[in-house]
Amino acid sequence: MTFRRRALLASALTIPFIAGAQDKGTAMLEDLARRAAIYLFPVYEMYRTRWNATVNESNPARQKLNRFIHMRQLADHRARAVTTPNTDTLYSSAWLDLSAEPIFLTVPDMGRRYFSFAFMSLFTDNFAYVCRRLDGGKPRPRMIVGPAWKGDSDAEVDLIRAPTNSVWLLGRILVDGPPDLETVWVLQGKTLLETPDMRNERRILETQELMRQRIVPPPDPVADWPALNRDDPFDLFEVGMRALGESPLGERDKAVLEDLASLRLRPGRKFDQRAFSDAERSAIKTGIARARDEIRGASRQWGAIVNGWTYPKNNLGNFGDDYLYRALVALSGLAALEPAEATYLTCNTDQDHRGLDGKQRYVLRFPPGQMPPAKAFWSLTMYDVTPDGRAFFTHNPISRYAIGDRTEGLQYGTDGSLEIHLQHERPAEALMANWLPAPAGPMRLVLRAYEPAPSLLDGTYRIPAVRRID
Repeated sequence: MTFRRRALLASALTIPFIAGAQDKGTAMLEDLARRAAIYLFPVYEMYRTRWNATVNESNPARQKLNRFIHMRQLADHRARAVTTPNTDTLYSSAWLDLSAEPIFLTVPDMGRRYFSFAFMSLFTDNFAYVCRRLDGGKPRPRMIVGPAWKGDSDAEVDLIRAPTNSVWLLGRILVDGPPDLETVWVLQGKTLLETPDMRNERRILETQELMRQRIVPPPDPVADWPALNRDDPFDLFEVGMRALGESPLGERDKAVLEDLASLRLRPGRKFDQRAFSDAERSAIKTGIARARDEIRGASRQWGAIVNGWTYPKNNLGNFGDDYLYRALVALSGLAALEPAEATYLTCNTDQDHRGLDGKQRYVLRFPPGQMPPAKAFWSLTMYDVTPDGRAFFTHNPISRYAIGDRTEGLQYGTDGSLEIHLQHERPAEALMANWLPAPAGPMRLVLRAYEPAPSLLDGTYRIPAVRRID
């Protein structure tokens, strides 16, 4: 065999090998991008929510960092900031920046009223609570510090160590209907977020001690995070790395990024698209798209399904390394509390596994003595489902978005049973008291039980199936 023939043969054998290696490499990048997108999606959603709350100039309720913004009215069909809102409590929301100094939280005496203040990390884990379940009606003050802060708290306050410098503090205070709003407003006004200087100054004034020197608090931190670019699929990585660069990472998250090293994802640095070839960028885009489809299609991952109701996993709100579940909750139930605080039961199908649709008529019947067991309260909420999987209230003629144990005028059967009528069209007058209006199309039900009884947590109690009336 001549040298020329040997060279041609070698070339012929090498070309498919190289092509195969490239295919293998792009396939690997696609899968890595899929995994990275699932991992980063909750961070992206938290960034989006934070940006809208603190930076978006078109938001009339834009808020300062380390300050509460208190909802004064119960959420209605216009509420679009967070998916699956509730209409039982008034929210108090604050975005904390713990990079410079601690923040103090003081909650007033709530008596027997339900309340909770949940602290959520940038990864959407609820890492601490101030609530009736754990603290009774009069909680001790808290000092919240970032992951790099060294030291301890004084004896008057309890210390909360946050895993990220950015924290979403979301408070919920129960409102027993419109006449109760003013009472809750007073409680909101007595709920304080303070820097160390602000706290010291207030304590001096309250004790009427002579101030030796006027305390000048440092300037408020300014929220100046860049806007998102939803038209760019790589924005998920760009925003994710920007957000992760705000805090020192824990060992688990460092390990995740090491596994994704081929994507060159570096916290605090821009995602460099130019580092990849056209074929590689295409593979990464495909991986990101696959991840989004996987998250949207992961509804069965929410938990066990019984009678059409999906029961949450035990790790809801503290996800560990269950990244797909974490992403699913960020999409369809961001800021969900852990089951011991509030159990969320979701229903998308009727007794015959058909999707719920407001064009049909349904009944949810609780037999005598079988109401949802909750130490605080329970409510059944109706949602309109958007194409991307989010859920919001729908406009209806009686402005009713939920029914529960505190709803006035509910009609019970002579045997003590309760039937709730679920449909878009206005029902007969005899059924109006128990009507929960539905959207005209796809709908979702969420039953919330605050401070659920053990029978709900361990599966002893089950919600009945939603029955379609043909």
